[in-house]
Amino acid sequence: MTTFPNLLDTFTTTLLGTKPLEENPHHRALLNVFTEVQNLEQRLLTAITAPPEAGTGAAEQLEACTDLLLERLAAGYELSLLLSTGCCCAEDVADDEPCVPCGLEQGEECCQEPEVPGNLLEACLGVFAQLGDPYAVASADLVDALRDLPGIAGKNWRYSDLTQARLAELLAPHGMRTRDITLPDGRRRKSYQRDAFLTAMGVCTGC
Repeated sequence: MTTFPNLLDTFTTTLLGTKPLEENPHHRALLNVFTEVQNLEQRLLTAITAPPEAGTGAAEQLEACTDLLLERLAAGYELSLLLSTGCCCAEDVADDEPCVPCGLEQGEECCQEPEVPGNLLEACLGVFAQLGDPYAVASADLVDALRDLPGIAGKNWRYSDLTQARLAELLAPHGMRTRDITLPDGRRRKSYQRDAFLTAMGVCTGC
């Protein structure tokens, strides 16, 4: 996806002598999730129509399609939430109007630069600890546990408002992605590995 500002945008700004425009985080989130929805739909279509790979049975193909479908539904729900959420600090909002963005109550901090707080990683590791420190936890299970926590997870999203897509977006800057992992209970799910959180926090996992 084209980044903003890119080379051509920067050249235009320099040529016209205008002030560089600051990207709106809410609009960027909309574009990112919309692109994710399109990519997942294309992957799902390919998985449904492509002939099975050698050594792959119908059950494995169905499971892969189901996983993609669940990811597509989660991303679609995330896009709906973003489309229905007002944009914080729009230029046409009067200065005397209270700024209440993204589900925050009036009086709470808003209009801050989007940031993934370090305690999100600690909160995720806390869930692992509650579950006995397994090597991996399903994304859906991790989100369900995090929703019980108070406060803001990141990007003005409360822990109680987290979805799998939102958690993935918050953890992406740390280089973290879900993987298809067979869990101790036999389920094969999109999951996060405990070592990945430790590594993101600078903890040596090989010591």
